[in-house]
Amino acid sequence: MERIKNWIPAITVMTIISIASSVTGPFINAVGLNNEGYHIGGHFIFFIFLCIAYYKATKNIFYSIMLTLIFGIIDEFHQTFTPFRSASFFDVFVDTAGGLISGILIWKYQHILPKRLKHWLLK
Repeated sequence: MERIKNWIPAITVMTIISIASSVTGPFINAVGLNNEGYHIGGHFIFFIFLCIAYYKATKNIFYSIMLTLIFGIIDEFHQTFTPFRSASFFDVFVDTAGGLISGILIWKYQHILPKRLKHWLLK
């Protein structure tokens, strides 16, 4: 049961990313989120959180980064079916960069994380 609970954060972040990817182009423009900085920042931040959530589930940095890359590719493929949206290799690159940076930070600085955060990640 504990292993299933460890996947809840990853499933939650994947769901949020999938919902955001399903928003059509005209709606994005209407609410003012068509700014390239918002777009890149959103991908980067969401995939940082996704890699951290994958780490909580797998307890393995390499798997976390690989799962983040795979989900980034699947997410971009999914966008090809969304009206007025398209897939982008640059978005996959930004997704992967977010996952890679968070994976490196976890690997390098895990020993100095606050006790509560370390306990949450490793529980």
